[in-house]
Amino acid sequence: MGIEVAIASAVVGTVMQASAAKAKGKSDQLAANYNADINDRNADAADIGARQLIQAEELQIIKFQNQYEELSQQTNMANSYNGWLADSGTPLKIALANAQEADEEINIKRYNAQVGKQQLEEQGLQQTMQGNLNRMYGRAARQAGNYKAAQSLLSGISTGSQIYATA
Repeated sequence: MGIEVAIASAVVGTVMQASAAKAKGKSDQLAANYNADINDRNADAADIGARQLIQAEELQIIKFQNQYEELSQQTNMANSYNGWLADSGTPLKIALANAQEADEEINIKRYNAQVGKQQLEEQGLQQTMQGNLNRMYGRAARQAGNYKAAQSLLSGISTGSQIYATA
């Protein structure tokens, strides 16, 4: 009766170890996949942010152009009020300088928006790569759990055989 209990205990312990190893591998994979899903969401958010950044900056440029147009009209009215012609001399130089400064400001805004967009796209790419890496870790964890379960079963068979052989 003692040998049967020892063998049964070895078998039950082995099955429990194998089951626990498989369950751990599965739960580790689920956790890694959950993290990968979060990375995917963050990648999507970064891509959306990149598109919105350009659109928002273009709206700011339109607002700036409207403000510049108002300034230009006010300057022309002030020149006319003073009796100056806007197509020659100092008024022309001021108008050209203002136009050049406005164009430079718009170019700077567009450049900065492109840089910001590229940074957000890079963040999205990094998140995508991290998500792929997390899925790979998950598959490896599940496989490691399966190997650990197989190892437990083989160890249990060996222990049961030794108990049986020594009896």
